[in-house]
Amino acid sequence: MKQGLLLVLLAFCLYKAWQDFGPKPTLPPLYSEPYVAVYGRDSCGHTQRLLQGLRQQGMEPHYLNVDDMNIANSLHARMELQNIPTQRYDLPVVDVNASLTIRPTLASVQETFSKQ
Repeated sequence: MKQGLLLVLLAFCLYKAWQDFGPKPTLPPLYSEPYVAVYGRDSCGHTQRLLQGLRQQGMEPHYLNVDDMNIANSLHARMELQNIPTQRYDLPVVDVNASLTIRPTLASVQETFSKQ
């Protein structure tokens, strides 16, 4: 009986590890050209600082306000495809050429964009 429970627990742990660290489904890109899309709010200081920093570096990000339910629903669908929880998360969420990150630094956004 104990061995059976241990086996079930081990299988569950392996399944959760696969979900968290296994290959993630690829997202379809939002735009045909290389891009940075910033999902956030007008009232979010983190969002506004990132947008300002990107613009100062000569990048023109696509800003998508999550207060619009259509945009929020689209973001949540993309997050779910990447196994990112949607119940509670920090802003901004940044999509760099179909690669999502939550509240990244300016440097990490630039690095991800330059690699692709």
